[in-house]
Amino acid sequence: MPRISITIDDHLKDELDLIAAKGERAAFIGLAIKKAVDDWHKQQALDKILTFKPYQISQDSVEVLREVRDGRVQQVIEATQEYY
Repeated sequence: MPRISITIDDHLKDELDLIAAKGERAAFIGLAIKKAVDDWHKQQALDKILTFKPYQISQDSVEVLREVRDGRVQQVIEATQEYY
């Protein structure tokens, strides 16, 4: 496992000392970083959802889905024919 060196505020170090014993700090910090990274990814996804701009299509959505499905069926048929 790679090691890193970080600098934290004295107050934060004191808090860490109260929460995690010396032998448990690396695991605690690793979990904290994982949670922060997961939260960051969730926030990025939420930002994309919130900034999504809907658009109008000239076809009925059922018809669009039917065309997509039919196109996918054709792709599978063609891929199968190439394989054999």
